[in-house]
Amino acid sequence: MVVESEEVRHESSEEYDSEEYEDDDEVLDTEHIDVELEEDDFKTQGKERCKDAFLNFSSDYEDNEADEDNDLVDEDEEGFGSEEEIDDTAGANDLDLGDAVGAGFPIHDPSVKWNKMKPLLGERYESPHQLQQCLTNYAIKSGYNIKFAKCDTVRLTAKCGSKMKSQPCPFRVHASWMTQERSFQIKTLVDEHKCVRNFNISNLLSPRWLARHFLKELIMKPNLKCKEMQSIIRTKFHCGVSWSKAYRTRCRAMTIIDGKLTEHYARVWDYCHELLRSNPGSTVQVGVTVNPDQTTYFHRMYLCFKAIKEGWKIGCRRVIGLDGSFLKGTCKGELLTAIGRDANNQVYPIAWAVVDIENKANWKWFLELLTEDLNLLDGGGFTVISDQHKGLLEATKEVLPNVEHRQCARHIYANFRKTYSGVEFKNMFWAASLSTVESEFLRKMDDIKEVNPNAYEHLIARDPHTWCRAFFRTDVACEAVENGIAECFNAIILDARKKPLLAMFEEIRLYMMDRFYHMLQKAEKWESVVCPAAIKKMNKFGEDLRNWNVNPSGPSIFEARNGLEGYVVNLQSRVCNCRLWDISGIPCVHAQCAILFTGQDPVHFISEWFHVDRFKAIYANNILPVNGRNLWSRTSYIKPLPPLARRMPGRPT
Repeated sequence: MVVESEEVRHESSEEYDSEEYEDDDEVLDTEHIDVELEEDDFKTQGKERCKDAFLNFSSDYEDNEADEDNDLVDEDEEGFGSEEEIDDTAGANDLDLGDAVGAGFPIHDPSVKWNKMKPLLGERYESPHQLQQCLTNYAIKSGYNIKFAKCDTVRLTAKCGSKMKSQPCPFRVHASWMTQERSFQIKTLVDEHKCVRNFNISNLLSPRWLARHFLKELIMKPNLKCKEMQSIIRTKFHCGVSWSKAYRTRCRAMTIIDGKLTEHYARVWDYCHELLRSNPGSTVQVGVTVNPDQTTYFHRMYLCFKAIKEGWKIGCRRVIGLDGSFLKGTCKGELLTAIGRDANNQVYPIAWAVVDIENKANWKWFLELLTEDLNLLDGGGFTVISDQHKGLLEATKEVLPNVEHRQCARHIYANFRKTYSGVEFKNMFWAASLSTVESEFLRKMDDIKEVNPNAYEHLIARDPHTWCRAFFRTDVACEAVENGIAECFNAIILDARKKPLLAMFEEIRLYMMDRFYHMLQKAEKWESVVCPAAIKKMNKFGEDLRNWNVNPSGPSIFEARNGLEGYVVNLQSRVCNCRLWDISGIPCVHAQCAILFTGQDPVHFISEWFHVDRFKAIYANNILPVNGRNLWSRTSYIKPLPPLARRMPGRPT
């Protein structure tokens, strides 16, 4: 890794050896997730944070709404005396522990199910917060309201929260630290209630407490809605909560699962180190911004696994879709992606990067790294498909001057219909875009010109060579006029884009590992030598097969005619004058007529880019597994802070 100006470059290496270090983080047992306690507001000695490898169950996650816990404390303290008065109300159930050693007193077991917890006189806890959790669980399970008169780092006093003044409830708990050992012990316990049980005690169901009980559900079902959470709370705890409390519960639970932002970005270097250790030959680059006060902020990150780029070189067509999509998490930004097409014409993500903004500088940085990984050189012989983003267009011209740059026809039409809407304009535009010969394209454009000359000028100004099939190259076996395959990948990772940085990268990596494995298993079931998607497209091309007649001119040269239309087909050269076979690599309807005339199977004339053997070669090598964060080696680089929020131009909404 080389430190650059304003960036730190984390390069890959074919031989990457690193010394392993044991991480002191512990792994949370998800079987007892309901009773795991967090140490948030209280200080304990020797307490280490408990984290999971990549769910990151942090026990001291950020709390920006500390007043929610204060709902459990009786701020008025009506009916309670001063601190001295409370401590002097010792009765028959008080323990005078002075200098006693707590070896003979029970120790609280946090692994007990939450609805089985019950405070015991003399029971020892590791912190006031653990006792508070135990009392809250007991109150919710029993249906008795509890209010905390004193709840700090030194002592805890709880009494019944019933508002019946005629018959006060005697329930009372008082606990403090022991003098001879570091244990928090119940010194006073009056476990007697004279109040009426009421399970509708929503003040005890704080978002913090509920979040711990929804960890399992949200791990198994990340898209759990707040309405569904309200229903579960009503069924499980016999108490209703508002939608806003369910929303805050979900946010807190996702924070526990994904970890705090500062922790995510602080371990970026460790994550990159682990990726390079487990997948040698991959490319990982992280850029940071160093301010004059030496504060380091995360800037951008690029990732391309060796197995993926080698698979692309072996079997994918030389077509790359480029696109950017917004991140929907707390830290905003853009996810830049480069998407290829495999032999079955499916999504093949090549590389992805997170940047602060989609502009020319970031696209140029991304394309330079992509060019180095895929050996694109100056772009000769390759095709790029993208939208009309100006920064991307300019960056492509500088980095890949000889590449064929197609613009997505769907984006062209989206801008076109803002001014020229209607079914007629829509049909004429797509007829022009899908024209495979220049004469046909000019004829379709003349039709548009007759209806509205301004519409004609609008489309001509968008350079038809970039969005019309009539001007596409014939050596890449791809007739696509839109970048839908990149949009498809953005939809696949929609939920991942809502997560923090490392959680998002991990979800994409796991998706790619799973995809490689299942694609290879899927290919083993195919019996044809050609992938199913190519055969399906060939059948679609040949829908009017019965309307065409074939006139032979030689062993491999034929003329296909349908009324006044006629095209020359050369089976030996595998070309047709309609150019659809040349562009797509799949026989058009005219070629299929000629092939069937000779008694051969059109499947054998499909380009080798679509063969099953090539498909298997693409997915032969998968991404290697990566250790969880509890096993990541600690690096010596300065830990970056989360990126600063970028102020958008104009007046805030």
